[in-house]
Amino acid sequence: MDTKWTSGNELKYLKEVLENTDEVKKNPFTNRLEDAFCEKYNTKYAIAVNSGTSGLHAALVAAGVKSGDEVITTPFTVLVDSSVPVIMEAIPVFADIEPGTHNIDPKSIEENITKKTKAIIPVSHDGLPYDIDGVKKIADENNIIVIEDNAQAMLAEYKGRLVGQDADITMFSFERTKHVSCGEGGMLITNNSELAIKARKFAGMGFKNLVAGKSDLVGGVPLEYQSPIYERNDAVGLNYRFNEFLGAITLAQFEQVEHFVSIRRKIAKLYDNVFEGTNFKPQEIPEGYVSSYFTYAVESPFYNTKEWLEFHDNHIKNGGDDFFASMILGYNEPIMKELGFQEKWKGKCPVAEKIQPCIMQFKTNYRSLDEAKSKIELLRDSIAKYN
Repeated sequence: MDTKWTSGNELKYLKEVLENTDEVKKNPFTNRLEDAFCEKYNTKYAIAVNSGTSGLHAALVAAGVKSGDEVITTPFTVLVDSSVPVIMEAIPVFADIEPGTHNIDPKSIEENITKKTKAIIPVSHDGLPYDIDGVKKIADENNIIVIEDNAQAMLAEYKGRLVGQDADITMFSFERTKHVSCGEGGMLITNNSELAIKARKFAGMGFKNLVAGKSDLVGGVPLEYQSPIYERNDAVGLNYRFNEFLGAITLAQFEQVEHFVSIRRKIAKLYDNVFEGTNFKPQEIPEGYVSSYFTYAVESPFYNTKEWLEFHDNHIKNGGDDFFASMILGYNEPIMKELGFQEKWKGKCPVAEKIQPCIMQFKTNYRSLDEAKSKIELLRDSIAKYN
């Protein structure tokens, strides 16, 4: 059975962009995509950007994060969640993760709050929601903005709610491996009009006639635009704008997002069967949480890098599919060592430091369920040979 990671409308919509150059100036596909996100997530504003990282930067700017402010995040994720604050001369602060879920621990967040804390960036790792209520309670009590990194958790659910609806502002990614992809792109959603307009303007070069709820310039390009004295900008901004080619592809993808996520969940059940009864421990899913399985993550019994690589290489030699290690913790990356973060944080996130070396992340975006079954069954053989 072919899973078809396309909707069938991608080429049709691209053709419309190419053939309607006058309409393209009004961003019809990007506006439709933003409207679709607002409808799906029951939110007032959606701002399309050219990458998830750009969206995170725009969200931090909109939140008013400035030099010397502290931003709490997890070390157990891609570095941008801490490197973007560094670029802004803010200070990333690392909270430990929960054993089992691999997500940021609200207790550790609370322990790391200071008078300088401006924002929290929680991540729903591998598609599994973080403890949203726990983080929100702490943030509300301390008047801290929550900027959610939802790059890996499209349509994940937390206690009956879609992940992304509860944060002050949430970032999504359309990078090539994500649930919805156009190669590279991103989206912000929020119900806060002030955050929306600030993010929109920062991502749109600071143009004064941008508004919170629409991606194109209000009223189009004004006649006086070419005047020598026309004032274009009332905010500082960068060019993080989404373009109509990406908008066309992503809209077509988003129209089938429920189908795409359902495929990943079916593939996850295949992994469940293989790992059941073994000493490989799948990511723990608490009651009321529903993962969208960006990847299928397990804690392997291999805490030694040599053993981890031996299992990996033998699995590949036996015809198995490639799988991935967890990225090293953020404060252990070379640039963060150079900036002094490793010296400050090593030993302060013991759960993350224990779990990171043994993690294995398995793909969930196979081209067909039949291919997934055959490849995933080979894991059973690899585990048996190890035992």
